[in-house]
Amino acid sequence: MPLMRVKEAAEYLGVHPNTLRKYIDKGVIRGVRIGTHRFVEKAELDRVMGRLSAPEENTAIIYARVSTRKQMEYLKRQRERLVDFCKKEGLKIVEIIEDVGSGLNERRRGLKKLLKLVREGKAKKVVVEYDDRLARFGLNYLKEIFEDHGVELVVVNRESKSPEEELVRDLIAIVTLFSGRIYGKRGAKRIVQTIKEECARG
Repeated sequence: MPLMRVKEAAEYLGVHPNTLRKYIDKGVIRGVRIGTHRFVEKAELDRVMGRLSAPEENTAIIYARVSTRKQMEYLKRQRERLVDFCKKEGLKIVEIIEDVGSGLNERRRGLKKLLKLVREGKAKKVVVEYDDRLARFGLNYLKEIFEDHGVELVVVNRESKSPEEELVRDLIAIVTLFSGRIYGKRGAKRIVQTIKEECARG
C-alpha cells in the first residue's frame, strides 16, 4: 500500500501536520515509523475520513480575560456578555476559556489551551470582547495562526482610539508589567500614576 509522509497525509486529510501527529500518537490513526520519519498508509486515511469531520461553521470558542483576581466579578460579566453575543449570532459554544493574567504574558494557561483547541480544529471561530483581551502585543501573529487553521477571530467591541491613545495604553501596560517585577505592586502603581498624569498634561 502507498505510504504518505506526515505533511502530505495532513494535506490529504485536510488538517494541520501537528494535528495529524497527535492523532497518530493517540492511536486514532495508525502510522508507521521508518528511520526518523513517520508515514501513514493512504488506505488508513481513507478509513478515518468519515470520523474526522471538520467542525461546523457556527461553532465558537469564547475567550475571556482579566489582569488580576480582584477583577473576577468583571470576568464573570465579560463571560456572560460573550455568551449572550454568541446566542444572538446563532453560534454554538464548544468551549469557554477564562484567563487571569497580563495581556503581555504569552504563557497564560488559558491562552495555551485556546491555541491547542485551535490546532485541533475544535471550532471555526474564537470570540473575544476586545482585541486586547486576547493579547496586548502580537495579536496579528495570533490571527495568522488562527487563519492557518481555518479559524476566524471575532472581536465583539472594537475600540476607536487615536494612535496616541493606543501608544499610551501600550506604554502603561509595559511599564506596569516590568516595574511591578522590579519595584513591586506599590512601586508600579506610583510609576503608572505619574505616567498618566504627565500624559494628561499633554
